[in-house]
Amino acid sequence: MTGPEPIHVPVLRDAAVRLWAARRDGAYLDLTVGAGGHLKALSDYLDGTARLYGIDRDPAAAAAAAAQLAGAPQTVTIARGAYGEFETVTAAFGDRTYDGMLMDLGLSSLQLDDPRRGFTFRHDGPLDMRFDPESGGPTAADLVNSLGEKELVDLLHGYGEERRAKRVAQAIVRERRMRMVQTTSQLAGLVERIAPARDLHKTLARVFQAFRIAVNGELEQLAATMPRLLPRLRAGGRLVVISYHSLEDRLVKRFFQAEAKGCVCPPEAPLCACGRAPRLRILTRRAVVPDETEAAANPRARSAKLRAAERVGA
Repeated sequence: MTGPEPIHVPVLRDAAVRLWAARRDGAYLDLTVGAGGHLKALSDYLDGTARLYGIDRDPAAAAAAAAQLAGAPQTVTIARGAYGEFETVTAAFGDRTYDGMLMDLGLSSLQLDDPRRGFTFRHDGPLDMRFDPESGGPTAADLVNSLGEKELVDLLHGYGEERRAKRVAQAIVRERRMRMVQTTSQLAGLVERIAPARDLHKTLARVFQAFRIAVNGELEQLAATMPRLLPRLRAGGRLVVISYHSLEDRLVKRFFQAEAKGCVCPPEAPLCACGRAPRLRILTRRAVVPDETEAAANPRARSAKLRAAERVGA
C-alpha cells in the first residue's frame, strides 16, 4: 500500500532529512507538519521501527499530512495544535523525547493556494490570515480596521520591515473612513497606489507578511518555544528550523549561538561564575539555502534558510 502523491515538494527536502535524521530507528517530531512533505521524505529514509509525529494548528494541513503518511511503514501520529502548545499536544504521544525535531516556519501550499484563507495578494479573498480559522482569534481585517495609524506603522515596520510603513498606514486609515477593508484585493489595491512598479511585489509581500505575523503571533511564539524544545530533545538529537524572512532567521541564529556558547557571564569576567553549559552544537556554520535548480522549480523556496543544531549534554 502506498500513500497519495505529494501535494508539494517540501523546501530543502534533502538537506532537512540529512540533518534531521540522527538515527534511523528514532522518534521524530515535525512541529509544523503542513501537508506532511518533510515527514514523508523522512519516512522514506528511516527504518520501519522509527516513530513519526506531526502537529499543525491548521486543521486542513493536519488532515492532509495524515493522508500523506497513511502508507508509511513507521508508526505515525498526527495531531492538531500550535507548536507553541507542543507540551499539551504531545502529552498522549508514545514518545515524550525525540531524536529530531523540525520546524518549517513558512506557509504551506495548502494555505497559499486557497484564496479563502486570505494569505495571498494574488487572488481576492477574505482578509483572514489565521493559521487556525477555527481559533476565534482576530483576523487581519480586524487589525487593519481597528489599529490606530501609529500602531499600523509599528506593525508594518516591526513585522514587515517595510520602509513605506507610514504611507501604507495612512492609506489604510483614509480608506476605512469610507469603507471597511475586508478583502485581500482591497488591501493590495491600497499598496498598489503607493509603491512604484519596480518595488510593488516586494512591498505587497512585506505588508501581507506583517499582518500574517501579527495575527498569528509568530515571532513571539517562536522565541518562547525554542528554549522549551531542548529538554525534549535526546542527547545527540537534532533541531532543524527552516525560516523565510530575516526576523525569524535572526531569532533562530541567535538562539543557536547562545545555546552553543553556554556561559552568559560578562566578557570581562576572568572565570565563569554562571556554570551554564552549552546545550547545542551548531551543525550549519552558515544557513543552508536552496540551490539554483530548486529556486527555479519552486519560487516559494527562494527565501528559505535552514539552520540545524545537535543536543549536547544531559
